[in-house]
Amino acid sequence: MSSTTAELILDRGLGELVSHSNVELAGLDAPQRVARAAVHDALEGDADDAWLYELDIVASEVVTNALKHTPGAVRMRLEIYERGVAMGVIDRGDDFDALIVAPVDADPGEIIEATSGRGLLIVSCLAQCLKVEPAVDGKIVTAVLERPAGAR
Repeated sequence: MSSTTAELILDRGLGELVSHSNVELAGLDAPQRVARAAVHDALEGDADDAWLYELDIVASEVVTNALKHTPGAVRMRLEIYERGVAMGVIDRGDDFDALIVAPVDADPGEIIEATSGRGLLIVSCLAQCLKVEPAVDGKIVTAVLERPAGAR
């Protein structure tokens, strides 16, 4: 049986929960921008520019994936821990195989040349954990990013 997101967070040793927020995304014109702003607000003064940039990419890509491949993003669950962040986007989809980011036999050159379809591949490269689980409104795709050493 695969680990739940809560078990992954515990396994990663992210420490105590510092803050938690739910950010409504349903029906917004620019939900990616709202998601990024929520991350910046939650980490104001507590993250360096390089880590914030990675978090921006993950927020944008997970929200964009929900918009592109499901009936839409509903909300983002953002949990800030002492040593990392868990960012989950709840969408109305029911595709629990969403984390298959590239075929095992994929040619890396084809992936690099692709003009779309790389979002979750990028997220999986930046996040230490990526998980999909059922949610009340559909499913939640959660990325866990550990705080880099010295990223304060």
